Amino acid sequence: MKTAAIVLSVVVLAALWFVFLAGQATYPETDLKSVDKDRLFQQTERLLAESESWPAELTAPGIVLATSLAPYPVRTVRYSVEVEGDFEKAVAWVQNENYSGKGRRERADKNKWEETLYEKDDAAGRPAEWVRRSVHIAPPPGGNRDAVVLYFEDRPEPKTYRIACQSVESIDGKAFAGVDGAVRFKVLPSMYKVEETAPGRVRIRKVEAVDPRGSMSTLMNNYFLSLYFFRTYMFDQAKDMRSTLGRSGG
Repeated sequence: MKTAAIVLSVVVLAALWFVFLAGQATYPETDLKSVDKDRLFQQTERLLAESESWPAELTAPGIVLATSLAPYPVRTVRYSVEVEGDFEKAVAWVQNENYSGKGRRERADKNKWEETLYEKDDAAGRPAEWVRRSVHIAPPPGGNRDAVVLYFEDRPEPKTYRIACQSVESIDGKAFAGVDGAVRFKVLPSMYKVEETAPGRVRIRKVEAVDPRGSMSTLMNNYFLSLYFFRTYMFDQAKDMRSTLGRSGG
């Protein structure tokens, strides 16, 4: 009995260490006004190019998903979707996924709500830069999570559309208020890119790294949360995107 109790204690302590104590990544607080749009696009374009060499982990017709522990301290997930469809409809899908409008939007099917905290329009009055809060509601015993993310929209060419994003904590030094009972996500520099590769053929790629922060360890995030939850979420998103755009394109 004594030996069994010792073994059980060691197992419990090891599990607690793995989940909570095995190190956490820390990041500097970022102000909206300090984010350089051009540098963010350069950084995320470079990451997207490097991700082409990552080995495929999950695949479906027209979809390839891969992950990597480089260059961030948390796992980065990347997918590519090829679809026969309309380029502008693909752009509209990606924009809708990332822009919640000037008000608040409920996404009950995903247990999530979003709101726009800041917006800067272009000369035509279209949103070109915005900050969106995204709150994920988790059933007990899980905890709620929120992310405050700055997005930049860009069309470097007529048939190329992209959105680069990253988390921000403040604007002009004033912190964005948190959500009661929710832990703040950290979205590291990430990108969506839509390209017409041939007439009637579209490729959508996404590369994103998310750190749930809070009390979870880096090991727990990289080897459990990312692989079994974040990766699956991204793969399901890619399949939904291809199904929707394939129907609309046909």
